[in-house]
Amino acid sequence: MLEFIKKQLQTDQEKGRASLQMTVENDYNLPDYKADMIRLVDRQGAVRMGEIHAGPDQILINGTLQFQVLYKCTEEGGICSLKGEIPFAETIHMDGVLETDELIVRGTPEDLSVSMINSRKLNVRALIGISAADMREQQVSLPSGFEEDDVQTLYGHKRILQLVLQKKDICRIHSEILLPSNRPNIRELLWQSVQLRGLDSRIREGEIELTGELLVNILYTGEEDEKQIQCMETTVALHEKLPCSACEADMLFKLDLLQAQIEVTPQEDEDGESRLLLLEGTLDFYLRVWSEEEYRILEDAYSLRDKIQITREPVDLQGLLVKNDSKFKVADQIALENQQTEILQLCASVGEVFIEDSHMVSGGIEAEGILKVRMLYIAASDDMPVGIAEGIVPFTRQIEAEGIQPSDRYELSAELDQLTVIMADNTQADIKAVIGLDAIVFQNRHMDLIDTMARVPEDMETYENQPGVAGYIVKEGDRLWDIAKENHTTVADIMQMNQLSAETVSRGDKLLIVRQFGQG
Repeated sequence: MLEFIKKQLQTDQEKGRASLQMTVENDYNLPDYKADMIRLVDRQGAVRMGEIHAGPDQILINGTLQFQVLYKCTEEGGICSLKGEIPFAETIHMDGVLETDELIVRGTPEDLSVSMINSRKLNVRALIGISAADMREQQVSLPSGFEEDDVQTLYGHKRILQLVLQKKDICRIHSEILLPSNRPNIRELLWQSVQLRGLDSRIREGEIELTGELLVNILYTGEEDEKQIQCMETTVALHEKLPCSACEADMLFKLDLLQAQIEVTPQEDEDGESRLLLLEGTLDFYLRVWSEEEYRILEDAYSLRDKIQITREPVDLQGLLVKNDSKFKVADQIALENQQTEILQLCASVGEVFIEDSHMVSGGIEAEGILKVRMLYIAASDDMPVGIAEGIVPFTRQIEAEGIQPSDRYELSAELDQLTVIMADNTQADIKAVIGLDAIVFQNRHMDLIDTMARVPEDMETYENQPGVAGYIVKEGDRLWDIAKENHTTVADIMQMNQLSAETVSRGDKLLIVRQFGQG
């Protein structure tokens, strides 16, 4: 065996991807301290992923569906709320998944419905979409050097991404919000929504910097008049840092938000009054960091004295084609159906972005998706002071990725950056939004890398029966290296014999070749 220099390269490969839809359903009894239900007003839900275990060819997933219900209760003019959760367990089949693999699992409530069975019991039913990706680290040995004097070598240069780090990390949120002086104290918090908007991440030396804002909406009853519904919207600036000792400012990275779990809890202030809102929770991220470097790779070798027997190993590596982070605007008007009373005030506008389909097109990627908008409002009705309206805004967007090929792999993520809802009249709402669409395209670098090289005896009789001097007419796609190897000579000798100043040859060129037999 011939010894040659190998350089170790750490890389990541998506070894598998699977998704499914599952139905979670359960009946839920109201606690004894809650008033009876008359009519449902609103519902919202979120999926929280729990323990995830990989086994042979399958992934075991545990999680909970968390829901929040707003309803009209038997108290005069009263609005009540209820929170609950339904645990679930599911198995996803995925060929080849290993226990040591890095699994990225997400869950989304695609459809949540809540219905009254009677005044004390609810039926909660949700269609949950679960997606899983198997991201496996692997080490590849790149042949990068050879030091035998009698061996002719061919080197190539490739820009390849080396995985520096992949990990899951948690950003913990803790903040306090003080009610404005013109707001009454909180008697009961009825409804809450915390939305992450405008998340921006930047790589720094030793850290990932996060900026954005948390949009907080609450609905509550005040202490002075418990029948008077209060709503408030405020923002909390987000400026956090994820430690990353291996990070350098010029590296490529991708930060994916896996799930956000943030709760608002009323607290007493220094005067003992319920005027403080405690904002606590976590943002769960999946971080990958790469360095893009140019590697010198040994591609071929031969000797004029012996035959070099080469074995190769097929390997798929990846380079970066493009990382495109873009924002675009969408606007539409949503019809509000069955509005029996005047809308006095919008309390909260909650938006979610879903990519329903994406595919490669000439020069890029086309994404199709929807923006789901839900509006909670206060109505001019003593019978039903709070209402909900919903709408969908479709969008199609093309992301530029010049040179993308079917063999390439891309990752696409979308988030809501801004959302504005204005009532045009009691039946129409004008929706304006800014959506962030982030794409990263990995070029597939398929290579048959040299694994081993060994000298074996050459059949010199075959060469000795051939003429020592021959003419050659260059064909389409010929390289001097291939011509020299086939004719038992060297690139340098062909260039010298034919007075070539460069290794480039063209179809139809005529070359004089002097074969060299048994030379070292």
